[in-house]
Amino acid sequence: MKKVGCYIHIPFCEKKCYYCDFAAFEGLENWIDTYIDNLIKEIRLYRENMDLAIDTIYIGGGTPSYINPSYIEKIIGEVREFDTDIKEFSLECNPNSIDEAKLQAYKDLGVTRISLGVQSFDDKVLRNIGRNHNKEIAIRDIKLIKSFGFDLSFDLMLNLPGQDFDSVKKDLEMVKILSPDHISWYSLILDKGSRFYALDKKGELDLMEDDLEVDIFSYLVDELEKLGLKRYEISNFARSGKESIHNKKYWNIDDYIAFGIGASGFLSNKRYNNTRNFVKYDKALREGKYPIVFEEFIDKDEREKEYIIFKLRECEGINLAEFREKFACDFLVKYKGVIEKFKDQDFYKIDENFYFTKKGMSLSNEFYIEII
Repeated sequence: MKKVGCYIHIPFCEKKCYYCDFAAFEGLENWIDTYIDNLIKEIRLYRENMDLAIDTIYIGGGTPSYINPSYIEKIIGEVREFDTDIKEFSLECNPNSIDEAKLQAYKDLGVTRISLGVQSFDDKVLRNIGRNHNKEIAIRDIKLIKSFGFDLSFDLMLNLPGQDFDSVKKDLEMVKILSPDHISWYSLILDKGSRFYALDKKGELDLMEDDLEVDIFSYLVDELEKLGLKRYEISNFARSGKESIHNKKYWNIDDYIAFGIGASGFLSNKRYNNTRNFVKYDKALREGKYPIVFEEFIDKDEREKEYIIFKLRECEGINLAEFREKFACDFLVKYKGVIEKFKDQDFYKIDENFYFTKKGMSLSNEFYIEII
């Protein structure tokens, strides 16, 4: 039986951040009961029609910790009707949305890993991006999560309005003090539809110069490694053995099933996206239909290119023997022209794997463009 990851989307938030273009909504508490009922229907629909085993669960959002844990319990009870052998169960939380009772409920449900959306420990920066917590609340909640024995990951962001090198260094000091198992440190992306995207178009967003951002991130990579947080993917750092098992499925082009509005899944070489509209989601499930609005079959050539791009996001890169087994060709031969173009530029290394150097990671898009 095929083992897949499982992503579940909870779209509700107390407050939507200015950079966010996810399927996340504030002020829709009256939809929660209906949404959870429909989510259960969607899970059942897949279970009745597909023979799958689930080995990772990731509940994201939105803010999953915003809703009552009884809803999470109901969802997970339905997921466990699949054949399950859960190696990792992650739940996204935001500071100011958890307490001891919620964390105990998550522990009882089998959650192993909490991913906390900190973004910054600078109160000014947090206000600039529309977060509803401050440094003190984030520290309090991190300590609370650790007291329950969860694997702790938290997100931090770079190139935020009002953020400078000193602010980032202070964030790094807090990482040192709080000692998480895993960190995702992302650069701000201006997604169309977000408040920040509109402000940037008007020239009203104060962001870093590109070269400064690259220099700061290079500094972070070195300093995090000194703290035992080794880079294993472009934006992800972990202590040994604490890498995200679920997220690796995305980078390995492994199958994963996805439930909820705006969720995206990948099954049997077919990628699909659910509607982001509550009314359309409700209508589809009431009619016993999948709430899918887009799907495409990923052929061998496209799968090969996606595999290259995703694997090169990881520090270990492409295992050459594995590539040959998957795609019946030699990576170094087929892509010799692209590889030669970047020769002697300290861009990559080759042993049993082909992988980017630190410089190559920073300039990876140049390589991807040639591959595509």
